[in-house]
Amino acid sequence: MIKKIVLFALVLIGLQACKSDAKKEAPSLMKEVMDVHDAVMPKMGTIGKLVKLLNQQKDSLLEAAPTAEIDLKIVALSTGVDSLQKAHKKMMTWMKDFGGNFTADEILKGKALNAEKKSILEQEAIKVKEMEAAIIGSIQYAEQLSNQ
Repeated sequence: MIKKIVLFALVLIGLQACKSDAKKEAPSLMKEVMDVHDAVMPKMGTIGKLVKLLNQQKDSLLEAAPTAEIDLKIVALSTGVDSLQKAHKKMMTWMKDFGGNFTADEILKGKALNAEKKSILEQEAIKVKEMEAAIIGSIQYAEQLSNQ
């Protein structure tokens, strides 16, 4: 009888451990997603400054006598501005969509997610990485342009 009780207790402990691991899995992915967001959010100010800088450089080139080299530089600066603006929009769209899919308790307090929301979170993890790459890539490109 004691063996049965011990075995039953071990099974319960094992099941409880599995439950807590499953519970921790979603918040940890949520934390990863939020960590990416938190890392790139401060770069929104950099995007704004670079858009302004590239537009100023473009405007000054538009006042110069047109040459093939200046025309190419104007196109590159316009491309840089466009890339920055698209990255900014990608962030804003991602935040709106993400906020519409999850509650504050799910995002901030690690409230357990149902199966559907876990699936959505997995998709959001991919989207946030794409958004991060767009932001970092556009900033790097713009910085290269502004230093030429």
